[in-house]
Amino acid sequence: MAISCNLLMAGAACTAADYYTIRGGVPNSQYFLKNDRVGNQYLFFIGNSVLAGTGLKNKNLRYSRQMVEGLKKHFPKAGMRETRHMYPGGSWFGLYRCSKGQAVFGEVICSGHLAILDFAAEDRNVDIDQAKTSLEGVVRQITRYRATHSRILVYTLTPEMLQAYKAGKTPEYIAVSEQIANHYGVPSLNLAKYAANKIIAGEISFKAFSSDGINPTDAGARIYAEAVAAFMDALMTAFPVPEKAQKYALPAPLFPETNDNGRIVAYEDPIVKRTGSWKPGQASPIGPFRHLLVSEEPGATVSLTFKGSEIGILDVVDGDSASYEYAVDGAAFQVLPLPDSDDLAGPTMRPISLVKGLGRTAEHELTLKVASPGTAKLGGFLLNGSTAYAYAGMNTLQRIDAIYAAMDPITYAPSKDRFANIPKTMDKLRNGGELRMVLLGDSIMGNTSNSSFELLLMRNYPKCKIAKVTSLRSSTGCNYYQDDNRVEHYVLRHKPDLLVIGGISNRGDYRAVQSVIKQVRAKKRD
Repeated sequence: MAISCNLLMAGAACTAADYYTIRGGVPNSQYFLKNDRVGNQYLFFIGNSVLAGTGLKNKNLRYSRQMVEGLKKHFPKAGMRETRHMYPGGSWFGLYRCSKGQAVFGEVICSGHLAILDFAAEDRNVDIDQAKTSLEGVVRQITRYRATHSRILVYTLTPEMLQAYKAGKTPEYIAVSEQIANHYGVPSLNLAKYAANKIIAGEISFKAFSSDGINPTDAGARIYAEAVAAFMDALMTAFPVPEKAQKYALPAPLFPETNDNGRIVAYEDPIVKRTGSWKPGQASPIGPFRHLLVSEEPGATVSLTFKGSEIGILDVVDGDSASYEYAVDGAAFQVLPLPDSDDLAGPTMRPISLVKGLGRTAEHELTLKVASPGTAKLGGFLLNGSTAYAYAGMNTLQRIDAIYAAMDPITYAPSKDRFANIPKTMDKLRNGGELRMVLLGDSIMGNTSNSSFELLLMRNYPKCKIAKVTSLRSSTGCNYYQDDNRVEHYVLRHKPDLLVIGGISNRGDYRAVQSVIKQVRAKKRD
């Protein structure tokens, strides 16, 4: 079901001030905040340094924090977590960072229920045709990832925008962004116009508003805060809280050339082929990369077969980097030059497009070759398209075996008494029967469950049937499960023979883990 002003409030809620428009609002977020059962609602901000409050003496003045405060004013009982993601590349790189697939280099996909997008500063020197198709692609991709996801577009002030407003014109970037916002019914907050009006009226100079032209001073941030407060009040009162969240229906793209299939293809993906000497899993000198594919051999290659409109790479460059050559579809190799060493303060993440405008439905192949002495440090491929599934036609166990076969073996000497504390579990595994296993924790335990490790156990212990129950809440550990008899709902009602507690959300609180274990044991005896 599409949510629009006409459907929800017969146009009454499509309110607009000089600097904001509510359009379809964020009723799904209102629903999730009102019915908060997690106590940790994620608000996903993606953009630039303004989000972090760069240059502010009072970091709480950053507009992202002010937006959270605006939500808390209307939903004081809801727990909220503000997550900010700020890397170079503007909306173009945002299209890959907001991938619906796995985040392969430490980035967080757009989780939660509300995405606030602010690419104005990073898009200021980008060709407008690229900016508009990238921004539309991001909006579409977020919705494709989770159809109930609410979205807000924010525009912060740049020197170019101020000049346009002084000339009585709407900045081109804001004009096309508003086209996108109208097409998808997305609320927009034009902080740039609000601040420009103050500067043009002589209430504050541009230098006093921002010392670098992009990041506001504390005085400038207070101006943003005024606009945010009014916008959030209007946004939260435009529509009543719905009885349930509704899915947003995606219309056809506003711009025919828009492609919303951005993803980061990991170098570990078996679809990626290598020749020559490459070392996978090498420690990265910088975040957000966790590890890199490294080569010091000129002539070594990696190649990727794909379908899609654009292909690029994501790597780390520094003063010791090797240069690349690349070719698509058998064409002559082209040189990908390294950045000037004077422009590198140290190891730097480099997201870069190699080829655009490819046929979306045709199959293509990129070959990337180490072309000079030095060290190539590859993180992954930036693909606006798709790749073939390397494990097509395999059942789950066959896929697991294929994945393990490609991994470096782990040397592990298990303790001889490792089963001493789970005698009943081992009895069922060895001698047969059903073993009911409950996995308790957070989304990491969900990922653990999705690995289907129980199939390996049943292959090793063929007499036993394992009934696996995944019982979890996002970002939740035993400090939550231990209270208010929650072990009844999350553990005991599943009648476990074995309880497995895990994840990354226990926060080192071993006493909370002990409490859950003691409660389960006591109630099981009862």
